[in-house]
Amino acid sequence: MGRREIEDRLFLDFARLVQSMGLELLDVEITSLNRASVLRAIIYRPEGVTLDDCASVQNALSDRLDETDPIPGNYTLEVSSPGLERTLRRDQEFVIFKGMLCQANLFAPVNGKRVFQGQLIGLEKDGAGKESVALDTPDGVLRLQRANVSKVMLVYREDQDL
Repeated sequence: MGRREIEDRLFLDFARLVQSMGLELLDVEITSLNRASVLRAIIYRPEGVTLDDCASVQNALSDRLDETDPIPGNYTLEVSSPGLERTLRRDQEFVIFKGMLCQANLFAPVNGKRVFQGQLIGLEKDGAGKESVALDTPDGVLRLQRANVSKVMLVYREDQDL
């Protein structure tokens, strides 16, 4: 089983547990840090995430991982808030962070540019079912084909409400 498949299975497994604690699970990712594997769970609540929230979720997820043992080898479990300049990976994040300033990076240029900034409108589908990332930019609404988007990340600005 590949890394992304394990992440998706863990996300589905953890989502209800985290939700029962009054929080939302945004993402689960497996990364390496100094050659050690890290399983990172990103949690969210509109009012903000506290250190106590992270500790409670970490304890609950650790117990769940002890039951299922889904990852071979040793790893460290980390639970954190999304961060100010988070990369949006899952569809629900495009709903949660609607209206926030973000940057979209593209694989292939559109109108000679590979990087666009604007207020996130969200994900949209056209009549053929192709998905795009919609941004409200100073030049108007821009729809970027999701297949051409390499990364969308939040951009922190002091005057922006989080």
